[in-house]
Amino acid sequence: MKILVVLTGGTIGSDVKNGVANVSDKAPKMLLDIFSKRDDIIFESVSPFNLLSENSDCETLARISSFMLSLDFDNYDGVILTHGSDTLAYTSAMLGFVLSWVKIPVVITAADYVLSSPRSNGFDNFNSAIDFILDFANELHQNTGVFTIWKNRGEPVRVYISTRLNEADGYLDKFSSWGGSAFGIMKNSHFIRTESEINPISTKPCKGTEFFKFENLTFDKEILLLHSYVGLDFDAVSIKNKSAVLLKLYHSATACDGKDKTSFSKFAQKCISDLTDVYICSSKNSDYRYQSSESISNIGIIPLNNISVISAYCKLVLAYSLKEEKRNFIISENLFYEHL
Repeated sequence: MKILVVLTGGTIGSDVKNGVANVSDKAPKMLLDIFSKRDDIIFESVSPFNLLSENSDCETLARISSFMLSLDFDNYDGVILTHGSDTLAYTSAMLGFVLSWVKIPVVITAADYVLSSPRSNGFDNFNSAIDFILDFANELHQNTGVFTIWKNRGEPVRVYISTRLNEADGYLDKFSSWGGSAFGIMKNSHFIRTESEINPISTKPCKGTEFFKFENLTFDKEILLLHSYVGLDFDAVSIKNKSAVLLKLYHSATACDGKDKTSFSKFAQKCISDLTDVYICSSKNSDYRYQSSESISNIGIIPLNNISVISAYCKLVLAYSLKEEKRNFIISENLFYEHL
């Protein structure tokens, strides 16, 4: 079996010196030295860049997407990408989209502490990524596409569909899945799917997305992401040079329709008159909707339904880098199980 390991930095690729953690060459070497001793696997490794993931921007997303699209996946049984945890969900979502056509597992993983710390989950995460790919190679599951693997403290290692990964909470560093159910767990070195109505029996390549292999991705169209909160002053928001605006709604699929500066409908109308597209997430079907939602339903705002805010944002960043026909396809299609 042959696995490509793509090293991009993050905590799993860092070491501590004088009380400060930063990316280094030592940590990736430690990781590969340990696992390269497995006689059932041939490892190749490559590092397109090396940075702490909190320093990622849209250019970074474009670089890693373009690099991954340049690979010949027919040469490998699986690919493991090591990454930082802070922006893990963003890279996971983006790669889930652009690699939705691949016919092998691509696994993204990270660590909560540097590998030299006994508290680190990095080795467990990396070993589970190998086992997930090994199960695929041995035909114990048929899941292709992009997945994220992470072990929350005190819990089994979980396998997430990459486009459903939520950001970790800021206290326990726990990741969760959009919709409440991870795709599965790793138990006794094997993948076990979690029974849930939102989980596919097995993932399949997305038809119609192989064109990404031939795209020169440059995420230079700016998407403004706003989160609803009490007192959000829309008058203070500049839409200059923005191609689109995305507002994360409250959980009831509502936004403030207050007076003047707190009125989302007023702000949205201004955006639309200035030729800036406006999107909202996550919209959802219900027996009824609130008056505040009714007021924004007929002014040209585009709803993104049953999707996490991170996947919605990454989908728009990707879509607006493409020509209009492909843009509409990306926005409307369920590329890799992101819409529940």
